Amino acid sequence: MLFELEEAVFQAISRCGSIALVLFALACLGANAQVAPVGSAAVMGTVTDVNGKPVPQAHVSLSGPRTFNTTTDATGQFALLNIPFGIYRVTATSETLGVATNDHIDIEGDMSIVIAYKVAQAGNLKVIANVATTSTAQFNVSPASVASIDPTTAAFQGQTSWRHIVEQIPGVTIAGYDGGFSAYASGVTGNPFMPLTIAVDGALPYETSTLLDDMPIIGIGAYQMSGGFGTDLGFYPLNGFGGADVVRGPGANAPSIVDSIGGSFLLHAPSEVRANHYNFSVGTDPYGGIVSNAQAALRIRKLSIVATYGVNDSPGPLSSAVPFQILSLGLVNGTPFSCVLTCAFTTATNPNYNSPTDSTRSVGLFGCCVQNSSAWTVHSGSIALGYDISPAITAQVFYAGQSQDSTLGMEGQSLVNFVTPPGYTGWLQPGVQGNFSGAGTLATGSYLQPFLRFSSLVEEKISANVGKGFLKIAALQNRTSSLLPAVSPRTGTFQLFGSGGYCFTPPCSVTPGTPPGTSAYTPVIFNGGVYTVSTTNPASAPGTSLVYNATNNRDAMLSFTEPLTDRLRAGASFVQSYYDSPSETDSNGAVLSLRNANQHEFTREVRVSLDANPVDKLSIDLSGYFVNAVYHVQNPAASSQYLDQRFTYSAPRLGIVWRPRSRVAVRASLGGGFALAPLTDMIGTNGAVTCTSGIACSEGLQNLNLQPETSFAFDLGTDVRLHDGTIVSFDVYRANLYGQVFSTASFSGNTCSSVPTCPSPGTNGTLPLYITQFGNIGKSRYEGILLDIKHDVPHGIYWHLAGGLTHAYVVSVPPGFYNTAAAIKAGVSCASAPSATNCQNLAIIPGINFTSPQGGGGLGANVPYSQGSGSIGFRWSPQKFVELEPNYYGPNNAYYRKAFMEFDALVSYPVNRHAALLATFQNITGIYDAPYATNFTDGNTIGAPAQYGPPLALYGENYGVRTVILTLNVK
Repeated sequence: MLFELEEAVFQAISRCGSIALVLFALACLGANAQVAPVGSAAVMGTVTDVNGKPVPQAHVSLSGPRTFNTTTDATGQFALLNIPFGIYRVTATSETLGVATNDHIDIEGDMSIVIAYKVAQAGNLKVIANVATTSTAQFNVSPASVASIDPTTAAFQGQTSWRHIVEQIPGVTIAGYDGGFSAYASGVTGNPFMPLTIAVDGALPYETSTLLDDMPIIGIGAYQMSGGFGTDLGFYPLNGFGGADVVRGPGANAPSIVDSIGGSFLLHAPSEVRANHYNFSVGTDPYGGIVSNAQAALRIRKLSIVATYGVNDSPGPLSSAVPFQILSLGLVNGTPFSCVLTCAFTTATNPNYNSPTDSTRSVGLFGCCVQNSSAWTVHSGSIALGYDISPAITAQVFYAGQSQDSTLGMEGQSLVNFVTPPGYTGWLQPGVQGNFSGAGTLATGSYLQPFLRFSSLVEEKISANVGKGFLKIAALQNRTSSLLPAVSPRTGTFQLFGSGGYCFTPPCSVTPGTPPGTSAYTPVIFNGGVYTVSTTNPASAPGTSLVYNATNNRDAMLSFTEPLTDRLRAGASFVQSYYDSPSETDSNGAVLSLRNANQHEFTREVRVSLDANPVDKLSIDLSGYFVNAVYHVQNPAASSQYLDQRFTYSAPRLGIVWRPRSRVAVRASLGGGFALAPLTDMIGTNGAVTCTSGIACSEGLQNLNLQPETSFAFDLGTDVRLHDGTIVSFDVYRANLYGQVFSTASFSGNTCSSVPTCPSPGTNGTLPLYITQFGNIGKSRYEGILLDIKHDVPHGIYWHLAGGLTHAYVVSVPPGFYNTAAAIKAGVSCASAPSATNCQNLAIIPGINFTSPQGGGGLGANVPYSQGSGSIGFRWSPQKFVELEPNYYGPNNAYYRKAFMEFDALVSYPVNRHAALLATFQNITGIYDAPYATNFTDGNTIGAPAQYGPPLALYGENYGVRTVILTLNVK
């Protein structure tokens, strides 16, 4: 019913012309004022006294390339529009509180300024004030839909992940691997290794760019996954950035259209420091670990320094007290051993789901070991240096990095039940729940095998006023890597419970799970004795295995804007980006090369813009984007050779902002977009032809003619500032996507005999040949509605409500899209004929929101039909408040669960004027709060719709444990 209601809403939007009437009705609120062109900036702000109360009638001035003056209203708020980009000095003057000044504010976009007066020190006639800046004012006057977050504040409130703060933004979802269960560490809730690739406005992760200062940040998607599928935010420190904006829709002032079909996620370095200040917080995590963050902000004459450092040291939910399943061992006390009788798991395929991996586990061999652990340690930090070379020139260097260290005890964790075999008399009781690890054996469940992840992000930038224009030159170096070393043989000491079998006549090739019978196995019952266990046969050569996965990303940027007249501004920018993604495995102990740039992606993008406000109430922005992209990849037909694949694209974008009154902005934007196929989709060699007798032959090919995706989108919206401090933001959007990337198999039109490598042409030559490769399919569409209402006051009741409906779906598919041979889609019931139908791409259903198995570009994402978040609280002072936060995750959500509500709460109480104690109540109702996943069980499985046949199995992820986290903040 909920889906039908949402679908009806979308149909109503697409079939009626009432959008303009809605926007016009909202625009009828407020009073007259000028409007800022998007090429320049809007500076919003608030002036407060020592108690956080608003300061009305304070004079605020901004001086730089031009001078602007205004006065705060009754709520202490002010707005300055039409501010050309450049370096400015801001001054606030109050008759009762004195003067507060920030001499060096680098304005490169819409900005919010908070001027907070402090208590004067004894003997000091000056009144001291903090002047803090953040990018993007809450009241949006740009053509695009913008939502802002403050990651540093979240970190100092005890948050350790981007996920919680990002997924509360309507239209944004976190994407992981297909089905929830196959992502590394997906089984342990709240761990730092969870994939955190974001998708905006229904677009898939590789269609959503992450940028720092207009330069793309490209990193590994997750464990053992090459780059290009979307940037994993989990690699980057939450406490290191000064702010972040989610820019949705096709704004004409978008820094890039590359990989920005739905929008962009913009990160910002910390702003310059005007007054020294220090922050420190220490608290707990859900598993009793320590979370601490420290920040020092210093001003030494012309030098500004902001340094942060954080540690998350946690035991996780798994320890030596948790038994784990053993699937297969190599040696027990020196004797070859394998799982027989009840020690192996049984598979019970659920008839309701179209997946051979949907199963339940019944385990009869458990081990206990003091080494079993899911502990992790994360060190994160950043440093931002700014130096005022002159009043018109500033130089900045920013570094952010993070290291993550854990063991493989977290991979694919599942709850399993101990089943006692006949003759068992040990003390471990039947039905005891233990931990099953997807990779099995000692490699994960018990043997401490280190897993390391690192990130290093460095930016250098120079900003300068050149005449009346503004020049910016920047460079970025970004590196992410993961390292998985392992030593063979792996040996440990364990308590064993349950049944198994000793092998006395090698090679003992009995299928695990079958009775010994006449095999060479001798049954054995373990009743808790201590044994020395090894995972390999003594004949195996010892060695070191090392899996190394990395991305190397280097960018350069040059931009210049120049006012032509008071109402006309021109600009141009150039961004060059390079990245490669070597992923190597070494099984011989040799030293790995840490850089392999033989296969890489290179893009150049030029943007020219013309921004005008022909009349005071109207702003028009026009941009043209020109993109050149090059893949340098292996020749799939000759692995020793390399080829260059080149693509070009150009598109205009138009943005309009109408300000009929000072408190109202009505915006519209439209234009093209561009998304490259992930680099990994272009890498590989052509596979051999394989045949299924009497059915068909198939061949895997690398498609070097794979084309980039293109799009055309529009966004209509409005922001309204009500007289009581409430801001309403509303948007509707649609993007048509052409040539979406998809991995598919299709009939080549030939028989096997047409391929020289066809096996046994005499037998198979007449069979039809199907080609499996990445290709471009039909037309897709992303559309939705976004509503955000926020009421914020220094004292009293404050609240926030945000919600959205999203429809992301395929509009049309090519003829024969679902038809192929049974051999290519194992596990699906198809006709045993050469032209079997309804056997492929069954998760792609026109009109149905994307689900994880749909496979766009090799990585799917559940796009929820509906999302919602909110908060309501009472504030006595900035450090004294109570707050309740409900969050709604609608059908098709990224947790692979049915629609659900989750509730958090915050209580902050000041200990003294410098310290406050914060209590965070997470997941109050305990929805999906198991500390690690119950994968492979029917109770944790939902069905994703399929075009034909039963639904496809998706395994749910847990939201997070119900807990109370205490954090002490010292400022």
